[in-house]
Amino acid sequence: MDVEAFLEQSQQQERQKLEEELQRIGQQLDRREELHEEAISELESKLDWYSDRLEQLHNQFSGKHGEREKLKDRIAEFYEELRRENRSRWRDRQELEQERREILRELNEVEMDDVLSEFL
Repeated sequence: MDVEAFLEQSQQQERQKLEEELQRIGQQLDRREELHEEAISELESKLDWYSDRLEQLHNQFSGKHGEREKLKDRIAEFYEELRRENRSRWRDRQELEQERREILRELNEVEMDDVLSEFL
């Protein structure tokens, strides 16, 4: 096996590895988006339930003040949890996108090496 064939094979393997890594990151982004949507949906459902319950208590003259306050606190907690979930999702996406950019740079370098080796 000559040097050129060895280099070409090595570059091809590197390119394939990087493309597989890009695919893996894409799959992770998709899966994390699904998980995020599930979490948000669940939180919003709970938030709706507590909001409805609070409204019912508010409309009842016999609604206890303490119970209303507990529900208000619980609703505030769900809003905070939604904000945390969104921040977490944003950070997670940023990390994966950064990893993707790095792999694309590496893939570009491998392709440039291919072009240069063709001229030599």
